[in-house]
Amino acid sequence: MLSQQLKKFFIDFFIPVQQALRKQGMRHTYATGFVVSTIGNDPNATFAQFLVAYGGLNIVTPDGKLHSDDPQVQEAVVKSLEKLTGLYKDGYIPPSSINWNDADDNNAFHSKLCVMDFDGTLSTELAMLRKQKSEYNDVITRGPPLTNDGKPMASQFAVNTMIIPKGAKNIEVGKEWAKFLIQPEVNNKYLKGGLGRWLPIFPELVKNDTWWTDPKRDPHVPPYVHQGFEAPTIPDYYTYTPAWAQVRSEHPYHIAFHDIVAGGMTPEAATDKATKRCEEIFAKFEIKA
Repeated sequence: MLSQQLKKFFIDFFIPVQQALRKQGMRHTYATGFVVSTIGNDPNATFAQFLVAYGGLNIVTPDGKLHSDDPQVQEAVVKSLEKLTGLYKDGYIPPSSINWNDADDNNAFHSKLCVMDFDGTLSTELAMLRKQKSEYNDVITRGPPLTNDGKPMASQFAVNTMIIPKGAKNIEVGKEWAKFLIQPEVNNKYLKGGLGRWLPIFPELVKNDTWWTDPKRDPHVPPYVHQGFEAPTIPDYYTYTPAWAQVRSEHPYHIAFHDIVAGGMTPEAATDKATKRCEEIFAKFEIKA
């Protein structure tokens, strides 16, 4: 079932807020900004976090295997789809979210179309510094709620990478640039230049530099650092197998969402359809010992 802490969070905060706004005639303000489209990264991150909350953490294991036949995983997929489609059909997610890209949830939050946004970086908060700086400190940044047993819920920790195109004219120069940028002190300055939207991969940088941990300097970066370095994290499943990269690209579970809300399919039937497509993808990427 849904994490009791997560359920309490919705019942005690978001649903009353939305109901109060509707009573005031503000019918176009929604509780959440979940991205439920078949475009980009945000839908993948959203669905993955719901899977974790419902016990589907091991849908892909570190050996690169898809465990779609695990009853616990199957139940987690069904319940994740039930919850997300329920929130959508009951009016707690903007109707336009089925067509959103990765920037649209940010824009929805900035325009006060939704009360909460779920994002993998501080992009939503930091963008406020351009035109909504006076409201910057009024926004709260926090990680996912606790699990049913009162422990911190794991969140996926993705890592951006640098690539050098195979056909590049100056490959050696590219390698030298990569070596330069990956130096801890350089990487720290580079990420600070981005105002902390991305975290360093070096734990010692955030431990030894109060720029990352002082809430007086910035109220949003410290909880972001806590989530990345102190709270439990798991890798994105594409680090276990390239098959999941194609799953992310095709969005079979988000197509399942659309099959339910637009096609009238049951969550169980939509799960079966999505699972079969995932199994087809994984069959193409057999990982040999």
